[in-house]
Amino acid sequence: MKVIALQTKSRLRVNFASMGKWLICINGFMLLAMVSRAQRVSDYDLVFHETGRDSWSSMPLGNGEISAQVWTNKEGKIQCYLATTDSRDGMDNPIKIGKLTIEFEPNILNEPSDYRETLLLEEGVFHIKNKHADIRFRVDAHHPEIIISGSTKIPVKVKVINNIWRKETRGYNKDEYIAEYRDEEMPFQPFMEADKAVRRTNGLMWFHRNRNEAFWNGVMKANDLLDEGIINPLKNRTSGALVRGTNLKPLNDSILISQKAQKQFFVKTTVWVQQTNTEEEYINALETLSFNGDKISEAAKLAAHKKWWQEFWNRSYVYFNSDNKLLNDTLSTLNRGYILQRYVNAIGGRGKLPVKFNGSTLVLDTYNNAIGRVSGKSADARLWGGAYWWQNTRLIYYPMLASGDFDQLQPFIKFYVELLPIMRRMTQKFYKHEGTRFIETTHFWGAWRGGDIGWNRTNMEPGISTNPYIKDLIIAGLEMANFLLDYYVYTGDEKMLREESLPFIKEVLLFYDKHYHRDAQGKLLITPAQSLETYINAVNPTPDIAGLTVVTSRAATLTTDTALLALCSKLKSELPAIPHAVKNGKRIILPVQSYKNIINVEYPELYPIFPFRIYGVGKEDVEIAVNTFKEKQRTYYGWQQTGIQAALLGLTDSASKVMKSNGLAYDRRFRFPGFWGPNYDYLPDQCHGGNYMNTLQTMLLQTEGNKIYLLPAWPKDWNVKLKLHTPRNGQVEAEWKNGKMITVKKYPEGNGDEIIVGFR
Repeated sequence: MKVIALQTKSRLRVNFASMGKWLICINGFMLLAMVSRAQRVSDYDLVFHETGRDSWSSMPLGNGEISAQVWTNKEGKIQCYLATTDSRDGMDNPIKIGKLTIEFEPNILNEPSDYRETLLLEEGVFHIKNKHADIRFRVDAHHPEIIISGSTKIPVKVKVINNIWRKETRGYNKDEYIAEYRDEEMPFQPFMEADKAVRRTNGLMWFHRNRNEAFWNGVMKANDLLDEGIINPLKNRTSGALVRGTNLKPLNDSILISQKAQKQFFVKTTVWVQQTNTEEEYINALETLSFNGDKISEAAKLAAHKKWWQEFWNRSYVYFNSDNKLLNDTLSTLNRGYILQRYVNAIGGRGKLPVKFNGSTLVLDTYNNAIGRVSGKSADARLWGGAYWWQNTRLIYYPMLASGDFDQLQPFIKFYVELLPIMRRMTQKFYKHEGTRFIETTHFWGAWRGGDIGWNRTNMEPGISTNPYIKDLIIAGLEMANFLLDYYVYTGDEKMLREESLPFIKEVLLFYDKHYHRDAQGKLLITPAQSLETYINAVNPTPDIAGLTVVTSRAATLTTDTALLALCSKLKSELPAIPHAVKNGKRIILPVQSYKNIINVEYPELYPIFPFRIYGVGKEDVEIAVNTFKEKQRTYYGWQQTGIQAALLGLTDSASKVMKSNGLAYDRRFRFPGFWGPNYDYLPDQCHGGNYMNTLQTMLLQTEGNKIYLLPAWPKDWNVKLKLHTPRNGQVEAEWKNGKMITVKKYPEGNGDEIIVGFR
């Protein structure tokens, strides 16, 4: 393997095999820097010396499926919201499992002396300590359990209270529902169903069970899918928990209390979501699950939990700083933001459903403060409801490739791959041809949102949306196809490539081939169409042309399927050129060949840079892309991808400007400084956090073929120590300090890759 040091004006090629000797002989003074203290995740632990106020003071915990948000208040009470990725009500809204309050008698937390709260990132633990007590919370990494354990200097009684706020089944008033979801024409009464508390001899149990099918019937009718035999995944979906603890007995159906005062306490909350035929089936199964968990010792569970988090943080890391104190304060905050977003991804990234872009599982109540137009609501309320938006959701997952968090990618990949059969069926039903289109907004079983397809379908063609923002938007299929190819390049998963990815790609390409006509020159004529949500009533959108260009070329090199090879060859020969023009004497990429209206603020002309990477590092004709990027002032918060695109073009100043702005854009009303927004979407804004991570990673490392570009858009005076993943199951570790490369390591060795270090 070769390492190429790309300096500002010249290149210096060095054989990697002799690099260690070269560093010692030529730059021996650098060794002094290598013995300096390495940064650790624990350097970014969050520490507070006073209790919180309300839920906006909470610290998030999670195991990828289940989350807990824990806070203390001035009265010395501990409170905790519980959630999962798949707890959904009968209208497919993400809902909390519930809320617990923990009290002590005597009150051991109202003593401010030596008080300390710490979010221990390396362990996934929230720690509360004062001179009286030592209390730890965790969501176990391997079991559906939230564990609270503590020791005290004086004997105490523990009281656990279940706080149910969904106390009655009721209809939402129209203004209440529209304020959150903007579905104005619903042909049924929107509703909320009540939770049910169940007193058990061994603990507290409660659950939310979906019985009302009005939403399902309405949305499936609007999608013309009601009679297609699709099983309702919301019906009888039951989301609940069972709380048990050492020497704790139920006082009633909402309170557990210690039988006697003691110096050690242990509380376990088992959380489960499942469709069951009856309530009794759910109750028995949850109870069995909880007691089966007791068969493994707490010591063994805790050791395995800590091991998981240690391995997670060791997969990859990025630490950066500066010798300039003022700059270093900013860089420290930016570094913390990267670490906290990766932590948040881990909290919700291994669930049965993907991470929700509009808050993940970490949405909080708005009783005391407003988020956007939502105020005075429970922690169930959020803007944009429970469906998935492609352009928002994908941004959370791109940085997981370089982070090596492939386990967290599985729910995302599975979600879209498993939608293939229903999307194929919808294409056949509505358009009478082969292929599959993937729509922008979808419920997790594949139907469009009712407000997007249109609740009233009178005199309307099947499958045609009434929402102008997404009516003809189908870029999701092409971009997911390209992402699946990226996943293969990183992991080398041949089985998945053959059995899932290439069949998915084939269906997406077939739709373009069968659905659109050709022009007089025999070129594909993509219309009716739109270029993202911005340029509508369009012809030949740039993102679609770029996506087809890249996916057909990449897929053709990886398949032996003669039909797919022929399809790729046919589409490549028929593709129109990416629209371009000359403006002020410079060539630029256009967002679309032609259009009638502009209704949003996206930059589809930059899609050939990212996500489709036709232009960028190591590519030809990069000048047209740079001209395009600089052609207008760009915004960059929320779901805007500007920072990633700047980094891919080697525009260090622009990339670092965006990275700084986005990494400081956390909502300071919250105690946890990893809640981004509010931007275009709800808070915490997960697409903003994903973009921030991806921008930072792309400034540090880019790959093209067998070339690894290290620090291609990184400011020269920012020190950095990194470990990131590369294609073909590779990793790169490096340290850059005071304008010099201290060390570079590449794993595995001997694969013919070369590293190019430097700046443009």
